[in-house]
Amino acid sequence: MMPITRSLCFIVTLTAAELCNGFTHHYRSQSHSLQQTSPLPSTSTSRLFAAAPNKSDNKENALREGRLVEFTSGTGGNKQTTLGAIIGREGKKNLKILNSNGRTYSVPPRSVTHLVPNARGVTTQSEIGRHEDAAFDALENDAADTGEMVRTVWEMLLEDCNNDELCTAEAGTDLVTLSELILGDSSSISCYATRAVLTRGAEHFCFKEIGGNVINCPTYEPRQQGDVETMRSRAKVEAME
Repeated sequence: MMPITRSLCFIVTLTAAELCNGFTHHYRSQSHSLQQTSPLPSTSTSRLFAAAPNKSDNKENALREGRLVEFTSGTGGNKQTTLGAIIGREGKKNLKILNSNGRTYSVPPRSVTHLVPNARGVTTQSEIGRHEDAAFDALENDAADTGEMVRTVWEMLLEDCNNDELCTAEAGTDLVTLSELILGDSSSISCYATRAVLTRGAEHFCFKEIGGNVINCPTYEPRQQGDVETMRSRAKVEAME
């Protein structure tokens, strides 16, 4: 293991598997509006690795009523991704899913692309909407500070590995842990918001989502510094065209 050259914000004592199977923090803001946290404090910890998948689980058991998921619908140019709550079954195989606007969909399990960690017992439009609002707020905050929190965590993981490519490839960190590091919370709302800034935020170049099963927490690998700089430069050129 490479020596740690810069510390992360706290010792993570719960595995991703424990968190994904129901551990939920109370969401701190009653308004459910995410605020950017202050820079990460310096406290010693070990390097964060993704936990092994929970082999006892499977997609059929995971996609139960009350779970919050992203799913695809439509075809071709009309294909879109939607957030919704599973509210039952439609026929023998399909899931009945409710979105924040009150529309229901009949969706085959294969169309589910993301299972929101720690989201259980979600049954109403307002609960779904709070997750969407949190992601929107997080993206606005992220844009305002040009992705500072994501960039800080990415830099720490790279320093831990001394920018070694092999080490970096092994330093995948699960979404729940990254939510704790970036937003200071691992509730389903914060996990959904964190995923938004990792994939659509100002510094979405820093991490790439690596393989895994839909039912397991997504894992993110820090990209090499040279790769990130290349992607940033390309994005700037494309923005000027």
